Amino acid sequence: MKKLNEVLFALLRQNQQYFTDEGELLKNSVYEDAMKMEPTLIKLLLSDEVCKAHFFTEVDGVLVFDKVGFGWVINNRQFLPDSYTRYKNKIGLTNSSGDFISSTDDVVLSFPYKDCILEGGQTKEDQKREETFYNETLAPEEVDRLLYAV
Repeated sequence: MKKLNEVLFALLRQNQQYFTDEGELLKNSVYEDAMKMEPTLIKLLLSDEVCKAHFFTEVDGVLVFDKVGFGWVINNRQFLPDSYTRYKNKIGLTNSSGDFISSTDDVVLSFPYKDCILEGGQTKEDQKREETFYNETLAPEEVDRLLYAV
């Protein structure tokens, strides 16, 4: 059985609007058509049993297109390894395994003053005042005063 990427690439090759004159796949064009639920793309995907099984779900006798899953496959760097998609097109913080921290629930804020409260302000009068850190252990009365509901 062929890999999904090979089947999808061969299927998309049937529609010349998704390719340049040099034969390169226009990934953005395919992605935009998927997000717009373009009927020509949907019909093309439905014509192949592998793509139909992978990107469509039957709900009460109606086939529902998984455009998010299809978009992930199109944007995956393994789909077009010789193109720009082999590089991440997002900028952000990553963990040690290369995953963006926005996509995981395993994020810890490492802040040296976790047990402190900062007293400050944002008005014109507060600009000249010094901001003070109150430690919850060393200055509990000041922290209670700052957190007291007015």
